[in-house]
Amino acid sequence: MAEPSGDARSQPSGPSGIGSNGSRGLDGLGGLGELVPLLPVALGLLAADDGQYTSLKRDLRRWAKDDPIDALAATVLGGGIAFYLAERERNPACATPWDGILYVATCLSVGYDNLFPTTPTGHAIASLVQTFGPALANMAFDAPAAEARAEAEAERARADEAAAVNRAILARLDDIVRLLSEPRP
Repeated sequence: MAEPSGDARSQPSGPSGIGSNGSRGLDGLGGLGELVPLLPVALGLLAADDGQYTSLKRDLRRWAKDDPIDALAATVLGGGIAFYLAERERNPACATPWDGILYVATCLSVGYDNLFPTTPTGHAIASLVQTFGPALANMAFDAPAAEARAEAEAERARADEAAAVNRAILARLDDIVRLLSEPRP
């Protein structure tokens, strides 16, 4: 059996970017070439001086904290429908919106399903959900931000009331000490 000549990276690759020895050729970039048009957008978001990207991140965090269950439901339903729209024409396993919703729901935890993304958009959606989804799912049963603020305000009010009682006790004790220190006739 003859040894293949040359480095695996230099093997010619076919239209799929996979060489004759099964390796991905450098010229095909394994599908990454499709992401090249997104680079200016990504760099623009990261380098924006106007604060829009920072504002977007802050708003997304606030939205997730304001009502975690709503944020989770919107992520699963919206992400699932977006995944379905991205995959429906090229992925026979994604035949209904429910297939997309089920796939995104599994991406929030174990990631098990018999469906896999086949389009660049599907991969992007899956990557976002798999990156941020578990943290969002973890917050699902946290109290909404409004309830947490109300609880914190109630705790502050209880602490203020306890401090007022302590001040009244100290004032009374100071009066007792003053009365005991006065000379007696």
